[in-house]
Amino acid sequence: TAHGHAEFRATDGHDVSLHWKRFGRKGAPTRVLFIMGLAASHNAWQAQVERLVAQGGCDVVVFDNRGTGASSTPPGGYTTDAMASDAARLMDHVQWRDAHIVGFSMGGMIAMKLAALHAPRVRSLCLISTHLGGFFFRLPGPKGLSNLLQILAAPLVRRLPAGRRLASRMRSHLDLRCHFTPSFLNSVSLPPPTPT
Repeated sequence: TAHGHAEFRATDGHDVSLHWKRFGRKGAPTRVLFIMGLAASHNAWQAQVERLVAQGGCDVVVFDNRGTGASSTPPGGYTTDAMASDAARLMDHVQWRDAHIVGFSMGGMIAMKLAALHAPRVRSLCLISTHLGGFFFRLPGPKGLSNLLQILAAPLVRRLPAGRRLASRMRSHLDLRCHFTPSFLNSVSLPPPTPT
């Protein structure tokens, strides 16, 4: 596993440092770039990365978007245009001409912008739980707003004493509620949690 930081002056004028990790076989013909959504680190792709690497023949890169994980947090608001260009700069850094792009949630919005702004660099596009964006075009209902507020609160909770564990549990609980129906969750028997 290789890892590092891609440092560059972004299209929005900010100095950005993206933390990245590379798995699989460097130089393999199949290159896959995973782009995560809001407030989640590259670690959220672990299961997908392990599966691709186990199959062989893949060169996989995951990274933390600006403002997340071990990447820098430049001042000001971030746009999907700028974050898509960040992803293109990361591809330059790892010397990829093109790649298959996988984006989840906000990462899917970034992936769509990457495809629109840098089309020759996108071999294929896999979009998961995402939409075209635009605040007024897709306002969430009360439950969705509640979930979004919990996601946004996680970095603040993480700063409290013992907050890292609480933030991780909040995120896990939220991910389950967002991606599975209550009837499905009630039908699955899970082993008891192991003490940490």
